[in-house]
Amino acid sequence: MEIKAQGAEAIISVDGDRIIKDRVSKGYRIRLLDDALRTRRTRIESNLIREARVAGVDTPQLLDTNSTKITMQLIDGEKVKDVLNNTNFESIGSEMGRILAKLHAANIVHGDFTTSNMLIKDQRIYVIDFGLGFESNRIEDKAVDLYLLYNAIVSAHFEIAEDIWPVILKAYKEGYQESGATHPAEQVIKTFAEIQKRGRYKER
Repeated sequence: MEIKAQGAEAIISVDGDRIIKDRVSKGYRIRLLDDALRTRRTRIESNLIREARVAGVDTPQLLDTNSTKITMQLIDGEKVKDVLNNTNFESIGSEMGRILAKLHAANIVHGDFTTSNMLIKDQRIYVIDFGLGFESNRIEDKAVDLYLLYNAIVSAHFEIAEDIWPVILKAYKEGYQESGATHPAEQVIKTFAEIQKRGRYKER
């Protein structure tokens, strides 16, 4: 087994064609509380992955789950962050918008929907790392998801940000309504714009 990454919340390991996410114990927390929190977050993440697949979003297939560990199919692809450029931004941007729309229409908030948390393989985009995700029908929560994606685009792909963002929003609108969401995509986008303004104000 090879450790692929180690973050504040979990250790990511690769074992053949499987990837294992193991939430690490926090020594500063009371043991019972620590176990309960790790178990809860693992259960939530597993459920979100299942629900995302039901909503038509490509994710790694769940193979096994225990109290603090998730075993998934290894997607041997490249991060969207590493391949997105000025020749493919329209196709990838459209797909990102449609994917986020499907998640939000199913009331799934990813919590870290960035190009680092999407893998591309065989022209399909897989969404990974639902560790910060949760279920919500609140427009504000979905708008924050959109804002996180916008910030990721501006910071990591600034040279194409002005071109790709309208593509993403157009696909998001179309996909959101096609997915039968309970409120219009325009409400989410309007709230996103308000959050964006607040962010700009704080930067001054």
